[in-house]
Amino acid sequence: MSTRPVGFLARILRSRATESGAVAIIVAITAPVLLIFAAFAVDTARWYVEGERVQKVADAAALAGVPYLPTDLAAAKTAALAVAAANGYVPGTNIAITVVQGQYPTQLKVTVSNTIKNAFAVLAGVRTTTISRTSVSDFSATTPMGSPCNTYGNEPDGSALQGPNTVLPTPAVNAFCISDPKFWGSIEGPITNKENGDRYMNRTCGGGTVDLCTAGVNNEYSPEGYFYTIHVVDPAKTGNITVQIYDPGFVNSGSGFDCASLPTSGVVNNMNPYATTDAIARYDNANPTINSFCTGDESLGSTSQSLDTTWMLRGATNSGNPLKAVPYAGCTAQFEGVNTAPTVAQLSQYRTPGSSSSGAGTSYNADLAKTFHQWYPLCTFTPEAGVLNQDYYLQVRTNVAMPSGMVTGTVPALIATDSTTTGYITTVKPNPAVFTQVGDDANVKTNGINNFGIRANATAAGGYSYVSVSGFQRIGLAQHVTGATIFNMIQVQPTAQGKFLNVTVWDPADGISGTGTIAVARPTDSTSTISKWTTSGSGSTQTWSAPSGCIGYGVTKGALTNCSVSVGSGNNGRWQKFSVPIPADYNCTALTLGGCWWRVVITYTQPTDITTWSSAIEGSPIRLIQ
Repeated sequence: MSTRPVGFLARILRSRATESGAVAIIVAITAPVLLIFAAFAVDTARWYVEGERVQKVADAAALAGVPYLPTDLAAAKTAALAVAAANGYVPGTNIAITVVQGQYPTQLKVTVSNTIKNAFAVLAGVRTTTISRTSVSDFSATTPMGSPCNTYGNEPDGSALQGPNTVLPTPAVNAFCISDPKFWGSIEGPITNKENGDRYMNRTCGGGTVDLCTAGVNNEYSPEGYFYTIHVVDPAKTGNITVQIYDPGFVNSGSGFDCASLPTSGVVNNMNPYATTDAIARYDNANPTINSFCTGDESLGSTSQSLDTTWMLRGATNSGNPLKAVPYAGCTAQFEGVNTAPTVAQLSQYRTPGSSSSGAGTSYNADLAKTFHQWYPLCTFTPEAGVLNQDYYLQVRTNVAMPSGMVTGTVPALIATDSTTTGYITTVKPNPAVFTQVGDDANVKTNGINNFGIRANATAAGGYSYVSVSGFQRIGLAQHVTGATIFNMIQVQPTAQGKFLNVTVWDPADGISGTGTIAVARPTDSTSTISKWTTSGSGSTQTWSAPSGCIGYGVTKGALTNCSVSVGSGNNGRWQKFSVPIPADYNCTALTLGGCWWRVVITYTQPTDITTWSSAIEGSPIRLIQ
């Protein structure tokens, strides 16, 4: 009997026994490693889930805090931490949250970290793991319009009592800051027709085609009037700030900007305490220099009421709504309008102009002398200490009635103020409605145009460079020069990359003969893929850079060559919009008052035009960028 099969089977059996022993050994050796990997898999899944939770909390916190920027980082931090806490993340032993500004002042960077205990990774010596996520949000808040400077509009010379001559830095450190930018701020009476240039303060519309009007009623009437932002970069560098308004009340001086109704004789340089050396330049229509002082206030129809103007300075607010800002005490004034041009007798302190020995002038109006072609000091306020980049709001309206008790007669009172300064004809306080009236007063039925200038005079040495005056959301503008005028329209930060800049002008060039042009120009300090062109204006060639890809809406529609439109009588009572794409590689000098300003170039053949401008960045105002 052969035994070979038995030996063969035995070897197989012995081999299998040996292999099974080896497998057992391998399993015994690798089992701990496999268990560690399994443990890590469990913990890794937990890390992933926690990472998603932390990211969502960081996103929510960043979105909640960013609307307070760029003016109030402390409030932004508070809001961000509150949202994080509501989602179960409160800074403590295991949780850390940092809230800081991003690369630009409109960005908020939130980092949330949570240190968690590991369930199984501890077997490998990893007891805890810190999960961190970061979110960066951006807020396209209302951006400054009209001026990066501490002056808005023209800045005629000041006087001995209401100076100084200029508050602009020398040399000007901000972009395009000059004392004569060739325009004034402007506001009209509520029953002035909308097609006369004021888009928002006028209740009524005239005949013909007027955009956004129904049966003679202005659908866009805004009884709150206009706001101007006084931006304080650093209160430690500005000190107290005096707000001055040039020609704050309405005084009818004749049509146009040449003060044609003012006296042509009898004016001497020493007329009153406010014009001791230059009254001829300020008041005498025969003197060519009067054009630099003349604002062009004009009546546009008969009315039994004078065009009264109300000014009020409001404090700061985190709401983004100036109406919610608390008025400053002592910073409100109402000005009675004057329907007839001032006479020599009204402006002369003495019976014989310039002669103190002749006795007091019987018709001399001190309120008129204090305000007409003068920088009127509304008030001096103290910015909030330690708060950087804070905004304060100057409101102007023409639909609030004057208070009762004003002096009338041969020398009427023209000013009602809550200021403690003396020297007014009457000490009547402003109408209480100045503080309580949110809507309209339909009993105020005045018409006409009141043009003005604004400046913020910082008391600290060199403080002029740390404060600016600009329009909030919309501005009224009175242009008074032929040829090309270039003025600052809106500040657009680099965070607007990929969005659209929308610039809208109301009622341009309606009163000129022939046509004019309006063009949008990019900032001189910007870098991006934008073309250039040259135009001629004011007798010399001026060069600026045009954004590409502009689209027109309104009277002129479609692609705009050199981002420019032709305007004329066809624009009367109509709006024209420029939609400008912001390039993806757009950049400029951020974090400065004067950087990143887009400009508008206006070329007219006649010097008189009243327009209303608005501009905004299209797209979601709040967005996550990281």
